Amino acid sequence: MSGRYLTLSLLLVFIIMLLFLKNYEIWTYPLEGTSEKETMKKLEKRPESPPMMAGQRNPTSIQSYISISEKNIFSPERKEFPIFGADSTKPMVRPQVVLYGVTIAGDYKAASIVNPGRPVTKGERELMTVKIGDSVGEYKLTKILSDRIRLEAAGDTFEVLLYDPKALKRRMGVKTENRPATVTSTQPASAPSAVGALPHTPPAGGPVLASPPTSVVAPRPIAPRGPVVTPPPPATATPTFPTPDVRRGRRPVYTPSPSTPTQGMEEY
Repeated sequence: MSGRYLTLSLLLVFIIMLLFLKNYEIWTYPLEGTSEKETMKKLEKRPESPPMMAGQRNPTSIQSYISISEKNIFSPERKEFPIFGADSTKPMVRPQVVLYGVTIAGDYKAASIVNPGRPVTKGERELMTVKIGDSVGEYKLTKILSDRIRLEAAGDTFEVLLYDPKALKRRMGVKTENRPATVTSTQPASAPSAVGALPHTPPAGGPVLASPPTSVVAPRPIAPRGPVVTPPPPATATPTFPTPDVRRGRRPVYTPSPSTPTQGMEEY
């Protein structure tokens, strides 16, 4: 038994010595510089970019993916991508101006234009008159000639022709009052049919021919030459009887009225 323990202990000592020597060599062994051939081999072994597929149109996107994958995203020297601010200036939009006419009288110059993009309020006409210096949208009118006008803005200038075949001009509507139409007939009213007259019946077995219309001129009324005086109706006289005043004898005596004469009257 003692011999077996001795051999095991010697074996363990040998293994410990061997591990100690290997550890010592690793810590004390000098580092050797890598040769240029080895670096070239490493560069040659780098993965190449995959070939572009037939359906792919933009090869730059693949190259950007490859360049991103080659970089170390955990590098302490990594920087954020710069964010470029959007351009706040809007592009200039030319108004669709249509030139309808130009007025030039000495120093007075004006132009009649229509701007379809301009909002029109209620009761306002679409056709507007502008002079030199007036603004049309973001542009300003700077020149008026006999056949064109010029509009200018910051960094842009264009002209509008009077006889431009590309600009379609429509006729401006004029509002008129709609009055109901009155029909005056010159034909007299149809005379009433005689009593007992039978209506005319067309003959059977053939087409009915419509008689042509006959124009009948109604006689014009003749105005009286002088004023017409209508005499008043005669007044109807009502008989008036005198009241009996004195009775003498058998026959009554009436007091005469002032309108009746008293001559020839006798008393009984």
